[in-house]
Amino acid sequence: MNFINNEHELFFINTLRKLQEQKQVDVYSASLTYTLGMCEETRKNFKNIFDIEKGEINMDSIMAPWQTDTSAKVTRMAFSLWNNCMYDSEQDAEIKKSSKNYNVGEIFSCSYAPYFYEGIKIRYPEYTKEIPNDKKNKEIEK
Repeated sequence: MNFINNEHELFFINTLRKLQEQKQVDVYSASLTYTLGMCEETRKNFKNIFDIEKGEINMDSIMAPWQTDTSAKVTRMAFSLWNNCMYDSEQDAEIKKSSKNYNVGEIFSCSYAPYFYEGIKIRYPEYTKEIPNDKKNKEIEK
């Protein structure tokens, strides 16, 4: 697993420990934690984004005043990995108003893009395994 820096790795390890105490470690929480840990702003505001005890995201945190353009992309990626979220607020979710900001082209247009793929691999391990070269052509043909 690739980490941006030591802070990212420590955040991931320490937050997973907290999640283990709540018996909430799975691919959803691990990918959310990994993704939110990559950005300093989302690490600092993790408790505003995700409630560990309840196991719930706070969709309204996308519009929080501390969010930057980049940290909002990180938050959206994490929410998408958590539960396929595509709303920028609870109110938007109630009226089913999806946000274009969840599009791949919007989220991946930042320097965190290579690390987003790591989050995807955590969330979808069954689909992101490398195929050995001798089997690639056979798998692609299916």
